[in-house]
Amino acid sequence: MSSLLLPLISRRLPSIRAHAAASRHRPSILKRNLSPRLAGSFFASTAANMKPEELKHYLADQPPTVVRLEIEKHFALLTEQQKRYAHFISKAAFAGSRIVLRQLSPESEPIYDLIITLHKSVNGDWDGLAKKAGVEGSELALFLEYAAMFLGNMGNYKSFGDAKFIPRCSEKTVAALAATSPEAQSFYEAAGGAVFSHDDPASMHLGFLDAGHMTTYYPDSNGITKSEIEAVSAWMEEKRLLPENTRLRKTADGFDILIASAVTSIPAEGGDVGKETVFTVDSGPLEGKTISLVYGDHADEMRNITANIKQAAAHADNDNQKNMHLAYAKSFETGSLEAFKDSQRFWIKDKGPDVECNIGFIETYRDPAGVRGEWEGFASSRYARSSAGV
Repeated sequence: MSSLLLPLISRRLPSIRAHAAASRHRPSILKRNLSPRLAGSFFASTAANMKPEELKHYLADQPPTVVRLEIEKHFALLTEQQKRYAHFISKAAFAGSRIVLRQLSPESEPIYDLIITLHKSVNGDWDGLAKKAGVEGSELALFLEYAAMFLGNMGNYKSFGDAKFIPRCSEKTVAALAATSPEAQSFYEAAGGAVFSHDDPASMHLGFLDAGHMTTYYPDSNGITKSEIEAVSAWMEEKRLLPENTRLRKTADGFDILIASAVTSIPAEGGDVGKETVFTVDSGPLEGKTISLVYGDHADEMRNITANIKQAAAHADNDNQKNMHLAYAKSFETGSLEAFKDSQRFWIKDKGPDVECNIGFIETYRDPAGVRGEWEGFASSRYARSSAGV
């Protein structure tokens, strides 16, 4: 979704920037009036924890990097079957957008909904929205720069560097824009002030929660420690339970391993480690703790992804591609990473395809423990000079 909306937002930036140029002499974010609710804490925390010269490193890029992917002429060279194949892979990839948001920070999903809702509320007429909200063009440009950067990173932490970024516009501006729509207002309130918050320097970076950093790979897990996470990882390795499509939740008596799957209970044939879902640890640092396997994390998204991947399989060029996507579908439906390993065996054999792809919980860079994968997916055409998402 981010790639689809970036052109709509970036299209407004040049004209808005021209109007805003005359306003660049106006005070920066640190001197603008904020809402009474946040003004005191904003300035107090800045003075106590982060100096202006430090805060500037966390402001949204100006301008943000926006590159339009020109795929039409390459897409036209594909057969009708290949076009459908690429289409359904792309739909499956985008269907996991909210998974990425949920893997990053608690506020990422409501911020995403805020941006999308504002865009829909005026059918992309951002100038009209600014007039309705009583927001100056210079401030609107700063908000759109933040929105473009947010969509490009699929969250409010940088994809490279893992540092939080905050808008250059004032909190008053975002509040005014949100107030134009009850739905947008509800999403802004759900973000809980985290759009602008920077009072805790440690939380401005992704990392383990007990070090004060940010991550949502361990949701609803107050007090979970790095050592506990590592102990659960060791237990999973002993059980030969792969972690890439999981999150971890600390409970009163142990831990829940949340498995991304369309199904919300263990498949009838069992999971990757059999039909058992509740285990009591009998030795080591977790002795006496209960570890439960909980299926159905991101269930709605995984169902949508599975349906589209099955459609991709139906439009594959050959049996190898078909089998690859059927293995993907089994993995996304049941939560089996053994099935995903099968998909990768077919993927390696997919030599020189006109449409290349891969999809799933693959790269583990953003998990502080370095073992859980971020959702991703791509489809590319070999006819393009450089790899460009279809």
